[in-house]
Amino acid sequence: MVVTTFSLLLLAAPGSADGIALSAVSGLVPSGALPLSVLSALSSDRLRVLPSDGQGTSKQPHEVSPKLTLSGKEKGCCGYPLGEQGTYKLTYYWLAYESEYANEPYEIEIYTRQGFPIGRFPRAFVFELRLEGSGVLRDGRLINYDGRCAYGIGTCYQTLDPQSHPFGKGGQQRALSPFRSVAVDPRWVPLGTPLYLPELRGMRLPDGSSHDGCVRADDTGGGIRRREIDFFVESYANYKFLEEQLFNDHRVTPLVEEPRCAYLRHFDPGVDRRAESIDETAVSFFKKPPPKPPTSSKGHKSPKAQGNKSGNRMTHHARGHSKAGAERPSRKKQA
Repeated sequence: MVVTTFSLLLLAAPGSADGIALSAVSGLVPSGALPLSVLSALSSDRLRVLPSDGQGTSKQPHEVSPKLTLSGKEKGCCGYPLGEQGTYKLTYYWLAYESEYANEPYEIEIYTRQGFPIGRFPRAFVFELRLEGSGVLRDGRLINYDGRCAYGIGTCYQTLDPQSHPFGKGGQQRALSPFRSVAVDPRWVPLGTPLYLPELRGMRLPDGSSHDGCVRADDTGGGIRRREIDFFVESYANYKFLEEQLFNDHRVTPLVEEPRCAYLRHFDPGVDRRAESIDETAVSFFKKPPPKPPTSSKGHKSPKAQGNKSGNRMTHHARGHSKAGAERPSRKKQA
C-alpha cells in the first residue's frame, strides 16, 4: 500500500497574514497536468506550507488573526420603521384642570351616560375637556370621556378610580402613563404596541431623568388620523418644557419590534394579540375621484338618452296593450 503525503499550500498576499488556499498538491501529479499560471504561482516565494499541530489536524495558520473582530449580536437593536424618516407627525395632549379656570363663570353642565349630572363648569374648561378627553376637577375627581349621548353638550363623561387610572383611561381600559402613553390611529398602529422614537431618546424630562425613546400605543382619538402620534405629557407646563428641547420639530420615525422597548408589554397578552390582528386592506384605502359631469351640447341629445327615451315609450305602449284598457293611475291628489 502506497501512502501519499499531502501538503496544504497557501498563497499569501503581500503584507497580509491570511492567504488563499489553492489545492492539495501530491507528488504523483505530473507537472504537465497543471496550467502554466498555477506552476508559476507554485514556484514563487509567496507560497508557504501551513504548519500543523503535531497530529496533522490543524488547518488554520499559526499567528494569524481574523480580518474582522468576533463579536456577538447586539440584542438592544434594532426594530422595524413604520415609514420613511420623519413621516409621522408628533403632537401632544394633557389633562384639563378645572382649577385653571376657577375665576370664570360656571354655566355649562356635563352628565354621565346614565343622565346623572356631574356638575356645572366654566365654558373654557369644558371646551378643553372635550379636546383632551380627561380632566381633573377642583374636588380631586378625575373624569374621562365616555362617548356621545343626548344630555347637556352631547358628550358624556365618567368618574374614574384614581387607584386603577390615576391619569385617565385610554383604549381597551388601558391606564394612561405620562411620557409613556401615546394616542394613535389603530388602523395603522395596533393598541398595545411598544414603539421606539429615536427623536425622544435622551430628552430631559421635568423630573430630571432622561427619556429612553420607548412609548406605548394606549389611546385613540377622534382627531388622530393615519400617520400621527399624540404624546401624553400630563400637563400644559410639561408640554412647554419638552417643546423647548425639540425646537418645534414635530416629525418622528416610530419603530416596532424594538427589543429595548419590550418591557412595556405588561397588559393582557390576549388583548394585545387581538389588537395586532388588523386588516391591512382597511389601512390602504383610497377615495375614488368624484364622477365627471355628463358633457352634452345644446339642442343635441346623446344616442344613449334617445335610446332610453324610445325604450320608455315602447314600455308604456306595451303596458297599455297588456292591461287591456285598464285606467292609468293619476299622480294628482283628488280633492
